[in-house]
Amino acid sequence: MEKQEINNAISEHAMWKLNLQALIRRGKLELPVRQAKDNECEFGKWFYGPSIIPRQRSSAHYKRVKQLHILFHEVAAKVAELASRGEKEEAERLMGFDGEYTAISNELMEALGRWKESIR
Repeated sequence: MEKQEINNAISEHAMWKLNLQALIRRGKLELPVRQAKDNECEFGKWFYGPSIIPRQRSSAHYKRVKQLHILFHEVAAKVAELASRGEKEEAERLMGFDGEYTAISNELMEALGRWKESIR
């Protein structure tokens, strides 16, 4: 079950990038960037919910994913706020190749992959 939830998280968070790019281009989203808090997205509900066993919660992988997931949501919210205020260049900079959003997103995806590989 955990591996599937992690796969779902990878897919779900990839959609954020598409939604944020749409927001930057149009000034509004086709699908809302909702759940700015890390415990409100589908992954966050599972991640903080009762189905993860204590051994996993105490693992270094879980702790790293938790830290990066929080940062991911903070940066995504920052991009959405900038774009919705019309600060397109700054929002694009955060999402660019060397941008903060891209760095955190990549780190989170790598951490999720390492966590998934560690689960037996």
